[in-house]
Amino acid sequence: MISTITLLGQASESIADHPMFRYVDIESREPFEENSFFSKIPVMYWDRTSTSNPLLRIPNGHFVVIFGRLESHPTLGLYVLAEQIRHFSSNLKTK
Repeated sequence: MISTITLLGQASESIADHPMFRYVDIESREPFEENSFFSKIPVMYWDRTSTSNPLLRIPNGHFVVIFGRLESHPTLGLYVLAEQIRHFSSNLKTK
């Protein structure tokens, strides 16, 4: 079973009704085509009680690298529990 995961994507909006979660947009490409699509992966920072949650302070559109592990939520399903976060300026956007 997968225990560690790395996400490279763009910080996106917070998830309605789940204030400690936000989406990270991951770009994927169709094989042998130029078409791309985006998957929205729910992510939560490991310190659930933090009032200064670094994941939620990252501006939308900034490139993020997240190291964490897969967890399960009763309504969201699988999500990434972020253990380490690095973010970069939005001028690296590819959208």
